[in-house]
Amino acid sequence: MPGIQNWGPCGQPCDHPCEQPCEEKTASQSRWANWLKASLFNTLDICFDDVYREPKKILIVGGCRQMDLSQHIALLLPAAEITLVDPDEAVVKKAQEEICCRFKFVPASLEAMPFDADQFDLTIAHNFFAYPQQWEKALSEIGRVTSGNLFLSVHRPFLWSIAKRFRGICRAMTDLGITLPNRLPETFDMLTHIHLYAKIKTKLAPFPWTVYMAQMRPNREEKLTLAS
Repeated sequence: MPGIQNWGPCGQPCDHPCEQPCEEKTASQSRWANWLKASLFNTLDICFDDVYREPKKILIVGGCRQMDLSQHIALLLPAAEITLVDPDEAVVKKAQEEICCRFKFVPASLEAMPFDADQFDLTIAHNFFAYPQQWEKALSEIGRVTSGNLFLSVHRPFLWSIAKRFRGICRAMTDLGITLPNRLPETFDMLTHIHLYAKIKTKLAPFPWTVYMAQMRPNREEKLTLAS
């Protein structure tokens, strides 16, 4: 897309005054963190092949914690209006104070988000189940506020149980703002709920997550689709 080369990794034009240059912000991250990011970002690029029109409004769930992800989206789609929502007000405030970017920061419960219906063309919910207390209501809210596409990822417990044995990966998770939920719903229950609001177009498996790219159903037709 034209103009991308003029934006830094923080999502601001490269001539925007920053106290700390972009290259200094990212240089300290470990090779494990860079590896996890590369795995996720490559998956995003593949999933975006299913987004036929460039999204104008994007919602990133947990984006205040996962700033590397938010900054990557800002770099990839410099013309988009990006909103970051998080249920922890302290996390939102900290992100606002530290990040000199063009994001909108919103502290709100994911089960009752203060957005209009169909407000966002694309919602990104990476490592989704680390955030909501009632995941069914949170997914329903995402279905309500999203008119186009949903990028949803969940961690794979078995792979994480192996990955967490390596100190470097644990540090990388902290660097990337990734926390793990206490438990995951059954895959069948999760997919059945997603299919009430969306049609899954793509399923990928970047280590150590499972990613679903889904297209929202017109008028929120509640059609039960049995997941395989």
